[in-house]
Amino acid sequence: MKYFQHIFQFLFTVGFLFSSGLLFSQDLKYKEYDSILLNTPKEMGKKNIPREKIILWNKEMLEKMKKENYVRGIIWAHINIANQCWNLGNGEESIKNLNAAESILHKNESEIDFFTIAKLYQEYSQAYYVMKLYDTGLKYNSKGGYYGNKIEDKDRRGKFLSYVYTTRANFLYEKKDLDSALYYLKQSSLLYESLSTTSQIANHYIEYQPSQNSAKAYLGQGMDIINKKKHDPNDYQISVFYYYYAQYFFKEKNYEKAIVFLDKALEYNKKLKTIEHTKNIYKLLISCYKNSGNLEKEKQYLEYYIKLKDSLENSQAKGVELSIKTIEKEKTEENKTLKKKIFIYSSIIIFLILLVLAYLYYQNHKKKKVILESKEIISRKENETKVLERRISGVHEDLIQLAKNNDISFLEKFHEVYPNVSQKLLAINPDLTKDNLAFCALIWLGFSSKDIAEFTFMQHRSVQIKKSRLRKKLNLGSDVDLYQFLKSLVDN
Repeated sequence: MKYFQHIFQFLFTVGFLFSSGLLFSQDLKYKEYDSILLNTPKEMGKKNIPREKIILWNKEMLEKMKKENYVRGIIWAHINIANQCWNLGNGEESIKNLNAAESILHKNESEIDFFTIAKLYQEYSQAYYVMKLYDTGLKYNSKGGYYGNKIEDKDRRGKFLSYVYTTRANFLYEKKDLDSALYYLKQSSLLYESLSTTSQIANHYIEYQPSQNSAKAYLGQGMDIINKKKHDPNDYQISVFYYYYAQYFFKEKNYEKAIVFLDKALEYNKKLKTIEHTKNIYKLLISCYKNSGNLEKEKQYLEYYIKLKDSLENSQAKGVELSIKTIEKEKTEENKTLKKKIFIYSSIIIFLILLVLAYLYYQNHKKKKVILESKEIISRKENETKVLERRISGVHEDLIQLAKNNDISFLEKFHEVYPNVSQKLLAINPDLTKDNLAFCALIWLGFSSKDIAEFTFMQHRSVQIKKSRLRKKLNLGSDVDLYQFLKSLVDN
């Protein structure tokens, strides 16, 4: 028996170690996939590999992640494809992939980290910006920022939020909120000094709130980042920076230098094929050649610009159409959820109303029974009260007569009938004399100063003086009515 027990324990231990090894191995594999999906597209971009090829690579990774059933990997492959698509001006394909990623996210939300969720909504934001749907884009930018703030790794959080704030600034420029746009650009720069943010701050002082000196200072910082390769700027960031430098020279009316920097911008953007950015470069080249009198070049780039603009507008129109369908779908789902909530809440309210009615019926029935029982008790108590009132009335009349006769037993009798009055007075001032207490008793019984003077054989003025002294002993002001005060001490 012990032999079989040892065999069972051995097999259980081997099984446990084997399964633990498999889980550990799978975890390592998933971490490797994460690294590949996050870093490979960036490396491909730095090597000027065309975006179309980067999309194909991500599609291959998407199929692989599906076979592995790795949810986070599937989401990241869709995000990467969407990123390349909106950069190519293909908003429709970008939104399709983001919708697919979000659908998977909602089904597996507990398994997905905040960085992935934040990145998904930020890519939505960028796609809607390209399609000029600024309000919708700004909404997703806020969601990206919300989840970005939850990223645990401090460096990653800072870098990501810098990206979010730069994008938000772009939306704010479109809404003509220049001060807020500059604020977010500077916040972005504080979190992570990238070439992208530095370039945009320089552009702010070139295009929106002109200050050539400020622009030149930030362009100088940008050149320093490129020359020293700080934060490893990519070709797109460098291309955008040279475009802004060209704008600076255009403002200076130095068209020759502006063209030099625009050519550099085109060179860095050649393989990336970032459509919107290319369109902006062409537009500025047209203006430069027009102002410098080179009509042939102006015509050449005008043709390029019109062709690219038509292609981009066609793509944007498809993207907008898909976006409208997506928004309509979201609203339909929201309406379904709302109707479901209304039904649930209505059912709960009806149930509670029925419960309350049942309870009220029970209580009413119980109350009627109690009322019937109570009527007899009340009737008996009323009779007892009448007898007691008659007794109290008689005692009270005796007390009044003792007061009028200035009888020495008046105070003692008053204490018996109304013990709380003297107790309350002595609590205020323990040094009150019997004479003081008797005087207070006369006032409490409602006798006027004239009555008290008559009963105690005193002059009216002496009574007033005595009242004044009593006020001092009781710490009362001259405006306080002594009778009302004494009456308020206890309920007669």
